[in-house]
Amino acid sequence: MEPMVFEHNDVYLHVEHGILELFRRNRIIGSYRTPVKWAKVRVEVRKKGLSRLYFGNVEQLDDPLYASAPGQLLAMVEIQTADEPLYRAFFTELARRSDRRVGA
Repeated sequence: MEPMVFEHNDVYLHVEHGILELFRRNRIIGSYRTPVKWAKVRVEVRKKGLSRLYFGNVEQLDDPLYASAPGQLLAMVEIQTADEPLYRAFFTELARRSDRRVGA
């Protein structure tokens, strides 16, 4: 799979050699790194035009990449709800390239 990069505001996503990495520019140092085949992203719409993206690991390897079901969550990013389609497009393409389902 060719490397992929998604950068928006304070979020930087990088995929290379089958590894998904999330970096956030904020006051709390932290990142998320996992094999793409284990990755799971869940969106939760909040109030005041904000949404949260939760990153974690799937429970079953055939679980979708971008889903609404909760699971083991390891990182969280707060984004503008209006920007969610940009993230969804990135994860849809990542799922396509890695032969994963996008959602349930």
